[in-house]
Amino acid sequence: MPHLALVVHSYIDEDPRVRRAARAAVAAGWHVSIISLQRDGDSTRGELDGAQLYRQPVQRHQGAGISTYVVEYGRFAVLAARELLRIDRERPIDVVHANSVPDWLVFAAVPLRRRHRIGLILDLHEASPELFRMRFERSSRSLLTRIAARSMVSLVAFAERRSIAAADWVFVTAPRLRDRLVKIAPRRADAVEVLLNVPETQRFAAAAEGDRSWMADGTLRLVYTGALTPIYEVDTIIRAVALLRAAPAPLPVHLVVAGRGDREPSLRALAAELGIASAVEFLGRVPFEEVPALIRGADIALAPTRLDEFTDLSISNKVFEGMASGRLVLGTRLKTLDDLVPEESVARYTSESAEEAAAVIRRLASDPAERASRIASGLAAIRGGLSWEAAGAAYVQRLTALLPPPVDPR
Repeated sequence: MPHLALVVHSYIDEDPRVRRAARAAVAAGWHVSIISLQRDGDSTRGELDGAQLYRQPVQRHQGAGISTYVVEYGRFAVLAARELLRIDRERPIDVVHANSVPDWLVFAAVPLRRRHRIGLILDLHEASPELFRMRFERSSRSLLTRIAARSMVSLVAFAERRSIAAADWVFVTAPRLRDRLVKIAPRRADAVEVLLNVPETQRFAAAAEGDRSWMADGTLRLVYTGALTPIYEVDTIIRAVALLRAAPAPLPVHLVVAGRGDREPSLRALAAELGIASAVEFLGRVPFEEVPALIRGADIALAPTRLDEFTDLSISNKVFEGMASGRLVLGTRLKTLDDLVPEESVARYTSESAEEAAAVIRRLASDPAERASRIASGLAAIRGGLSWEAAGAAYVQRLTALLPPPVDPR
């Protein structure tokens, strides 16, 4: 039985992409080990989805400064390298799948690679240089922080190139990110493949039957499931809710926000300032297993991504989860969304325009024919290939291709 080791700087129960990869490998007959972060109270060892867990004593510090991120990433990479060697002594590892961010986590496999031959995958969940530029260089008010961030972005860009060069195979989440990587590393063009961040349809199958009819309780229910960070413009949606509930034609709108992040206090304050605190419900972190029920309990699933150079290279899996649930989806108009998802499948609005978001929601509320057409189109797109059932098969094929050839017994 071949052995896959997944390394990810996140809490594994919150990372659907890594969990999907693990399940696909387990179903294909692989032994799977996952090295991840460890929350306070989490056990060091465990099992999830048929994979063995090896949590490291490092916690995530969302919203922290540059130095905190550097220490956090560096400490986890060192611990992961040590854990890979220890696991390999117990059961030899055939393939290591390193998941960004950070990209240089791929180098945690170098000591193991010196011990014996392994296949090495780098999975770029995000465009790291653009992410760091957006998070620190562009958003900071401090001149000193911006200067430090500029240097950090240069280092991250260098690490990205070196990480791509070190890996046998590179996965990315969107075609535009692949195009950018091919420009900076043209010699690796044949080793960079798009592996879409799409859902397992069986997890959302019940939703496709439509558990909730439109505004069944007289309230228009919106749901957002995800991180509360600057990447996602939940603030724009809160402002849209305020507009929808205002005279002269108020709509009874209720927004559920399921997730955690450093922007939660400011989002709560905004809802209170706009006088709609009772119409915006913050649930905090919701277990992965409960997300489908939350989506199918709403009328509209939201994918509000703030438009910038980082998000122009990616697409939120919230779009696909809403479509797979048989729900209306409202997302920010992004180039990658336009590339991958038909216009008729997902309603769109211009980034940071609460007025346009409110207008689109109001139009959907008044037009049952458009609602039915968009839901049907979304489900058809999912069945047409925007699902993990299709992507997962390609993933397992890639794993198998990275295995060393069998030894001739003669």
